[in-house]
Amino acid sequence: MSSQYKENNFSTEILSASHTVTQSNINKIVKPNIGHLIKKITVERKREKKNVIILGTFSLSIILIFIFFQN
Repeated sequence: MSSQYKENNFSTEILSASHTVTQSNINKIVKPNIGHLIKKITVERKREKKNVIILGTFSLSIILIFIFFQN
């Protein structure tokens, strides 16, 4: 009979070890991807710069139109 012994999969030692592993995974803080964050910041800055240039061009053209028709 001893040669046919199967491992006890329902042992309390195995369950406590797997529970400890899952608890340690929960306690780990996930670090953000720095490269992705830097890329998002640069894309946002480009978008803001583009919006400022468009707004400035539009304002300058309105001012020039008013000056042109005043004379």
